[in-house]
Amino acid sequence: MSLETLHTQIDNVDAGPMPPVTVHSVRFRALLMGLALSILVDVWIQHAELVMGSKQGHTALANTAIPVGAFSVLFVLAAVNMLCRSVLPALALRSAEVLTIYVMMTTSTVLSSSGQLHFLIPTIAAAFHYATPENRWASLFYRYIPHWLAQTDPEVLDGFYGGKTAVPIARWAPQIAAWCGFMLALAGASLCIVAILRRRWVDAEKLSFPTIALPLALLQQEDRVPILRQRLFWLGALIPFAISVINTLSLNIPVIPLINLRTTPLFKNVVIDAPWNAIGNLQISFYPFVLGIAYFASLDVSFSCWFFYLVTLIEKVAGAAVGQVTSNVASHHAVYPFLGNQGAGAFLGITIMSLVTAGPYLKDVFLKAIGKNEDLDDSDEPMSYRAAFIGLVVAIVFMVAFSTAAGMNPAVAVLVILLGLAYMLAATRIRAETGDAWLFGPDIDAGKLMTDTFGASMFNAHDLTVLAYLRPVIANFDLRCITMPHQMDGYKMAQEIGASRRALTKAIMLATTLGLLASFFVALAVWHAYGAEARTEPWRTMMGKNTFETLADTLKNRPTPDISGMGAVAFGFAATAVLTYLRTRFVWWPFHPVGYAIANTYTMGAVWMPFLLAWVFKSLALRYGGARFYKLSQPFFLGLIAGDLIGGGLFTAIGCFTGINVYPINW
Repeated sequence: MSLETLHTQIDNVDAGPMPPVTVHSVRFRALLMGLALSILVDVWIQHAELVMGSKQGHTALANTAIPVGAFSVLFVLAAVNMLCRSVLPALALRSAEVLTIYVMMTTSTVLSSSGQLHFLIPTIAAAFHYATPENRWASLFYRYIPHWLAQTDPEVLDGFYGGKTAVPIARWAPQIAAWCGFMLALAGASLCIVAILRRRWVDAEKLSFPTIALPLALLQQEDRVPILRQRLFWLGALIPFAISVINTLSLNIPVIPLINLRTTPLFKNVVIDAPWNAIGNLQISFYPFVLGIAYFASLDVSFSCWFFYLVTLIEKVAGAAVGQVTSNVASHHAVYPFLGNQGAGAFLGITIMSLVTAGPYLKDVFLKAIGKNEDLDDSDEPMSYRAAFIGLVVAIVFMVAFSTAAGMNPAVAVLVILLGLAYMLAATRIRAETGDAWLFGPDIDAGKLMTDTFGASMFNAHDLTVLAYLRPVIANFDLRCITMPHQMDGYKMAQEIGASRRALTKAIMLATTLGLLASFFVALAVWHAYGAEARTEPWRTMMGKNTFETLADTLKNRPTPDISGMGAVAFGFAATAVLTYLRTRFVWWPFHPVGYAIANTYTMGAVWMPFLLAWVFKSLALRYGGARFYKLSQPFFLGLIAGDLIGGGLFTAIGCFTGINVYPINW
């Protein structure tokens, strides 16, 4: 029997029985718990990543495919709930309620960290703090910054960077209101896009969603043998958890050896001759949670991820062999092998090809939205299709109006917002198929695509200044903390356990709104208490400063259009389109376009080895054990994920109260 046939059987085995049609209700107490726990996780994130990150180390709590903070709470909640079912069943939560609490946490708390608030707030503060006569920022772009867009009060900035002050809420109010409005509009646009595409991706294309396997197993406690009672699960969990214990002890008691599973140079202290030295700093890693998640991806996806990453190395070596320059020296233009530009084209290709192949479906959905397709039932969708289209238009109009009010040309505002949403949709698609541990986009993100590839000379100084402020939340390569993938995951899990998608939508909107406001305040409170330049983690502080160093350089040098870079973007788009076509044409075609897209990002350089191992293990399981053995092996790999995440979350929590050094399991 071929692996392709076996994999078809797996899809059927993994799917199990059809999702239950019963729609389970969610009681008010679950919403209160979801809000309270979301805010608790927000506080945990701010302390761990801003305070502990400066001296102790920490596991990143929000920016992995399964957010460690939210998952840690889910794990405890599932264990307590299982006990309640046996002892006090009246107090036990329904599966739909546990799901609601978990999704409220994932969709709201991710906005608290890198790529969102942790980049945005330092950007809001940086321009008027780091300006000097030497860098000439005042003359370059101050006149283009409206007062509500940035914090300009010297006294407030002294407290923000120096610490030991309370948050002057009244003086931060304009910035909090403006940016929370923009971020909520962006989250709303994401939710509407997910509502429109959910049926296509989940029901029609049946994407694998590897990241939901473990949370779903914890939610399905009505099974004959719940996952927390399976020995193979605990065996898998014990391995990474024990390593976390040993490594945390090692960081605090140096005589204990460290078992490093994070990225390590493969050729450390080895001299390599040309052209092979063009490979650069090749990294290997053995992240257990990445290996576990990748085990639930389809074989063609896991194969394509590591295969196309090796192709990027071949591109570098081949270029060096024929004398191509592979490093960029003081230039905004890309150089061979144009990996960032290829990645940009691939991300745009993933989005556009996903929409093109869904053309007939989108036509039916749009006709339903305008009242001309009564045959299509949307009563069980996250929202009516009419509400989704109207909400998407309103959200985009709001973001364009925000940008225009700040001084950006309306056409430029539309371009950056549509590009940002396109990158986010591609990242969501990639996550749904690969379980991508870290959602980094290509180096040529939406912002750089405009300034470096299209050329900053096409835009005026006002456009570029506003773009600098927008980049942290909508045009940045760091897509780890966007909310769209978690929204889509939530609706997929809701289908599997028979929860109401409409009720889940309301819970997501509530948690996102109140959670964002709470997190904004908590982050400001931490920075004002500890000082952004005093006792908090410096990398996030410098993200704000770097934004305006880049802006100043762009305004001074005004990059011209990068013709070679545009060609590489076109090539990346064309390659993705061809790969998509071949996959739809030939069932046996082994190369997946999402593998090509993710290979041209930072992510795969860090995790290609776990993807390779997952592909090997799954291939062997299928070839020699069949679909049934693969099914039986799943609890072990779920345990690998759980043990790794719980170890990271537990010791980060302990570090918050004790000051111990913590081994970071996910960066």
